[in-house]
This record gives sequence, structure tokens and C-alpha cells, in this order.
Amino acid sequence: MFTRIDTVFLQVTDFGKAIDWYSTVLGFPVRWRDDRGGYAALEVGETPLTLVRSEKVIPSSHLPFNFYVSEIDEAHQHLAGHKVKAGPIQDDGTVKWFEFEDPDGNKLGVCHFKE
Repeated sequence: MFTRIDTVFLQVTDFGKAIDWYSTVLGFPVRWRDDRGGYAALEVGETPLTLVRSEKVIPSSHLPFNFYVSEIDEAHQHLAGHKVKAGPIQDDGTVKWFEFEDPDGNKLGVCHFKE
């Protein structure tokens, strides 16, 4: 009956700035954009990320999702090069991960493990 997650929604306050940040810093192309309605879907693998314009964003106290990467050290350095606030890389022996924040303070995660 349920076959997949169609999209993940994330609230942002500065719609244009957020689209630019996610496209430039994270490299996600825009699939479609509705400036009047305040929605933009970004290509992120099989499940798009949909940015939703909101007057106020209250970041979650936990990570709503992780981005998977094949090279976590490279991803961490990439974000640092864009002056993104990111925590240290953690390693439990099976999974490596770190957390970072978008311009609205949304907590996001990056993980890597052998597939």
C-alpha cells in the first residue's frame, strides 16, 4: 500500500536565500518552484526535499533526516569551506555521522556507512 516517501518538507523564512543555499552549498538542483505559494522542490536522490516558506521556523530538537554521502570527510570539509556550522564527525565503528545547520537553524545530519 505505502511504497515510498514522496517528499520531505522543511520550513524556511527567507525563501529565495534558502533555495540558493541548498542549491549552491549542498548542490541540489531545483525540480520546481512556486514563488507565489512558497514551495520549492529540490532534487535529492529518490526523495525530493521541499522547502516551504514560513514566517517563523522553530528548529526540531532532533534531526528530522540524514543525507547519505560516500565520502564523509569530503562532505565535512565542503561545508566548512562554505562557512557552515558543522559538528565533529562521530564514528561508532559502523556508521560515521555529523550534524550541521542551515541558515534558519534547521538541524540536519550527514551519515556514511558501507552499503
